[in-house]
Amino acid sequence: MESSGPDRGLPASPGPWPGGTPPLPSAAPAPAAPASDGARMPWRVFQEVRALRAEVGSLRAEREEAKGRLDKLYEVVHGLRADRTTELESAHHETSQAYSALRDRIIGHCRSAAEAAAEQPHHRADAHVRLCAALFRTVLGEHPAAEEDWYRAAAGVLGPQVPLGPVTELHRHTAELRARIAELGGVHRWNFELRLGQAPDPRLHEVWPRSDEHRPLSLCVAPAYQVVGRPPHVRPLVHTVIGRV
Repeated sequence: MESSGPDRGLPASPGPWPGGTPPLPSAAPAPAAPASDGARMPWRVFQEVRALRAEVGSLRAEREEAKGRLDKLYEVVHGLRADRTTELESAHHETSQAYSALRDRIIGHCRSAAEAAAEQPHHRADAHVRLCAALFRTVLGEHPAAEEDWYRAAAGVLGPQVPLGPVTELHRHTAELRARIAELGGVHRWNFELRLGQAPDPRLHEVWPRSDEHRPLSLCVAPAYQVVGRPPHVRPLVHTVIGRV
């Protein structure tokens, strides 16, 4: 029976190759492209990293060398500072002794004026303390005093009719002491500060001979000789509320 479809008259489809339709030819491989900058990048990065490592190593070596030089410099500076501190300490010790001697002379000089100011012993003792305190605050204050300031301070305590006596030599020695201390360097001060109302501490205060050491502090008669940051070379001379005659 003859076929009546559209394939009528066409030969039967052959089977798989061989004998059938051959496969399409595959495309030939493309030729290799020349190496680009991107392909060479890893090698350049490696070289740069190696160069950076070498530079870091060199910097570390320089840092250690600089640290060694700095440590030696610190040792030299510390030694110089220690020597200077010892030298200053010795110099301030000498000037503090000069202050103690001058302080005693001023106190002794004020005694005769105080005795002339009052007849009763208690009044004389009180005048003596107040006169000394006024003079020390005047001549060892923040600014240097003139010789006439001694008499002005004494008149404020004893009255103008009571003679203080000549103070030219005391004034000269006070000015010389202040000048010597100023040349030493360091932060020195005459410390008049007191915690009023508290009992004297023998470690911090020197109590006025006629003052009751068990009574509260009331007055700084003569200041402490002190270099800031150090214990006082000379303790302050203090008075308390009730004194002994």
